[in-house]
Amino acid sequence: MVSRQAPLIPCSVPGPSIEPEADEYLAGLILRRFDSWITEFLIITGRAKSSFEQRDWRGARRDAAERLLLYENALSQMSTQIEAGIGEKARQRSTWMRAKEVYSRLVSERANRDVAETFFNSVTRKILNTTGIDRDVEFFHLDTPVELAAQHAPIFSTYVLEKNTRDLIRRILTDHPFDAHFEDLERDIEFVASELDLTLWPFVRKNAAYSIDMLNSCFFRNKVAYIVGRVMLDQRVLPIILPIYSDAAGLYIDSVLLDDADADNIFGFAYSPFQVDVDTPRDLVAFLSTLLPRKPLCDLYNAIGHPRHGKTVFYRDLHRFVHLSREQFVIAPGKEGAIMIVFTLPSYDYVFKVIKDRPCFLRSPHITNKETSRAEVRRRYKFVSNRDRVGRLVDTQEFEKVRFKVKRYNPELLREFEQAAGNAVTLAEGYVIIEQSYLQRKVTPLPTYLFEEQDPELIRRVVIDFGYFIKDLAATGLFPADLFNTWNYGVTEGHRVVLFDYDDVVPLEFVNFRRKPKPRDEYEEQEEEANWITAEPYDFFMDEIDTFLGIPEALRGTFCAVHKDLFTMEFWENMKSRVSKGEIIDIIPYDRRKRFHRVTREA
Repeated sequence: MVSRQAPLIPCSVPGPSIEPEADEYLAGLILRRFDSWITEFLIITGRAKSSFEQRDWRGARRDAAERLLLYENALSQMSTQIEAGIGEKARQRSTWMRAKEVYSRLVSERANRDVAETFFNSVTRKILNTTGIDRDVEFFHLDTPVELAAQHAPIFSTYVLEKNTRDLIRRILTDHPFDAHFEDLERDIEFVASELDLTLWPFVRKNAAYSIDMLNSCFFRNKVAYIVGRVMLDQRVLPIILPIYSDAAGLYIDSVLLDDADADNIFGFAYSPFQVDVDTPRDLVAFLSTLLPRKPLCDLYNAIGHPRHGKTVFYRDLHRFVHLSREQFVIAPGKEGAIMIVFTLPSYDYVFKVIKDRPCFLRSPHITNKETSRAEVRRRYKFVSNRDRVGRLVDTQEFEKVRFKVKRYNPELLREFEQAAGNAVTLAEGYVIIEQSYLQRKVTPLPTYLFEEQDPELIRRVVIDFGYFIKDLAATGLFPADLFNTWNYGVTEGHRVVLFDYDDVVPLEFVNFRRKPKPRDEYEEQEEEANWITAEPYDFFMDEIDTFLGIPEALRGTFCAVHKDLFTMEFWENMKSRVSKGEIIDIIPYDRRKRFHRVTREA
């Protein structure tokens, strides 16, 4: 475990005298830099609580962005120090093979050994420019253990029913104190206790005993603090999540989330990471796995702020799946993209994307045509990955130099690579090498969902959520310019609308919302609009938003019953103004129907 108060350990550059022990030098230097990185990571994470208490939302956002950059900064510093320290030996595989043995001994007893091994792999790949996996140099395990590591301190506390449910909830809240007052604590305790009693009634009426395990650390994201735990029944585990908000009147518990779908959404792949103050990621992921047994472990590591190790865990799972299933990579079903080749394994829950060689034209009906090059696509994906995704932008992992045998690819996909992505994909010595690709979770394209789903209530839920999707993106300062092309939008297993293609996403501040000018004379009335209406890049004509919304005509009434404000200039100008001023806008990341009706605050 790393001490929070420990100063950052400088990684000094040694003189030539240590070159004969390059392996010892490398292992020690990397481990010291890992400790420095994890210390910085935890210091920034630890600030989330005070930011929440002080309602310093901009500070919290800056911290989240700063923490995201720490890993890459550490790797860049490492490569410079290593090459300055041992020169050409830094490029020799034999040096790294010996350093791996030394490093393995140094981290063998650490509770964060798995994350430390990933850090070592990251350094080797950056310096050696590794293609595929080099098992002699890198730590690579086909299995990812989820058992609890040897803990220095327990990460959760157990609560049993003594007097009544209200008393139990009160004890939980007492053990998770905030330096801020609650607007009406007793009211909120009553809300939570009543919902918990109702949910557990089918079990306790049969005299089933239960206890509650609550994680000691809170989860912070955006403007919400979450107290997270599990209800332990004889034959079942239920999640229990308390979202806590803060405003001028004080703290309040907005809901209690007690089913798997809510927990799956809160820890979903379309959200930015939590800030959660736990030293041992493996312990935390092991606990969360008991709440979310179907959730991939890589998603859980991503959710707690360790995307690099999440990528490691994913890569292990991918290799294991390819080895056991013997499936081939194929072109993903659905509409072909103008920018990307999208491929997948038929039974796998992820898709891969490779940027096509030739620039393509994006023809949005509202915003003037713009050419998009490979560099521009990469810039947009990076732009989105560094923003607050608020449950609406599918997490995208970037992979470099992925290598699998040619026989793992369908011939049709190989032809597509050859014809459209020759600059990004090469064949060498029986392997397909993809220089750069993106990974995303599979979702159902919105048009497919709307035409195949049979349950009217689920269709209503998704159509209404599509409106909230547009509003949530706007609240984060993003605008999906091509509203008509609903093939860019997907529906998750939890029936939530998300965006998985970022080709047409632009900052809201760039968009100029306009009304179409009226014809000035008979000539203009008879001419096509394109011949006399002039538009600048990022002009958006509000007159056409209804026409180009992309929702089937028969479902427009359902949409408009809740989201008619989206068709007004006032909504968009107001949202643009708030975002431009730096306001952090509230976004509800769960089913709004489950919010408590706070009678002291709302009519």
